[in-house]
Amino acid sequence: MYPIKKQDSNNIEWQIIDNYHGLRDIEEQWQLLVDKSPDLTPFSSPPWILNWYNNYWQKSWELSTFAGYINNKLVAILPCYIQHSSRWPYIKTVYPLGQGEPEEEEISSEYCDIIISKNIEAEKVLAQLQEKLIALEIDQIRWNATLENSHIKKLLAQLFKYELTATHTRYYVERSKWSLQSLSKNTRSQYKRSINQLNKINAIFHWVESEHHEKYIVLLIEYHQKRWNSQEKEGAFSHENFKKFHGKYRENNSFKISAITVNGKPIAINYYFYDENSLYFYQSGWDSEHYSNFSLGFSLHLWSIENCHYKYYDFMMGKAKDSYKEKFGVQQKPMINVDMTINTSKIFIHKLIHKLTHFNQ
Repeated sequence: MYPIKKQDSNNIEWQIIDNYHGLRDIEEQWQLLVDKSPDLTPFSSPPWILNWYNNYWQKSWELSTFAGYINNKLVAILPCYIQHSSRWPYIKTVYPLGQGEPEEEEISSEYCDIIISKNIEAEKVLAQLQEKLIALEIDQIRWNATLENSHIKKLLAQLFKYELTATHTRYYVERSKWSLQSLSKNTRSQYKRSINQLNKINAIFHWVESEHHEKYIVLLIEYHQKRWNSQEKEGAFSHENFKKFHGKYRENNSFKISAITVNGKPIAINYYFYDENSLYFYQSGWDSEHYSNFSLGFSLHLWSIENCHYKYYDFMMGKAKDSYKEKFGVQQKPMINVDMTINTSKIFIHKLIHKLTHFNQ
């Protein structure tokens, strides 16, 4: 095999995409970049992000996505936009496309990053994008759930000389390096007890056939909402935009469901997205009313890891310490929630006005 010849990054022609039709025009090339980048996930793909746009976009937001081309071929893209505050001093905040919707109905787009062709020198691309970002004259940047070794982290650290410290952790299992015997004695004992309990009621673990997916989704939502409501919280599925987003995504894109069933009725359900290399755990629900002592969520995870046919089983982002995900024999990568102030005086005034307004209400 011959080494891949790097293309000259100095020849990149940059365009700024400022409307939805512009995103749709590059959809095919954008997806090709994602497919050729093994570190990227479904949350960086056009189907996910365009669906997010259709569900959450607001007229006051400003699309400012940078697309780089060599010989009319897309070689790099920074998918981002600007939110404008509605009151003086009119703060301009940059978000990645896929984030910035209301927190209570957050869809958790994780690992968002700049996408750069492997045929291009990433360092030169980042240097050029620094100039583009500065030209936006923004006041702050919010970019959540990104990996510590991401392109965006490197760009922000270089551009603003800002110390970005890991705040969270990516938890994942590399299947070739994992086995039940590698888990702690307490974890194995808990799993064994749960399996014995479930065997006594003839419980069945299985991957759900596609024709039954929507029936399981309905029950997952019911279980999920009951658990959150019992804690006096709404739960994400209480929001129509959240349900609409996922319903639309499921129509044309890949997802999987694992479940525990008793006498034909699901009592625990896990909901996943996947790509060529990884299975991404996204959401779950179980019957806590009738099976509260069966460790259903715990056992379904272990069964699903054992029966995962992908290279990675990805729990995605969790707390840096004391996460329940640690007990599953996971590997970890540092992650960052970026909340970076650029125009300090303007942000100070904005916060002061907000505080005074809230105080006087």
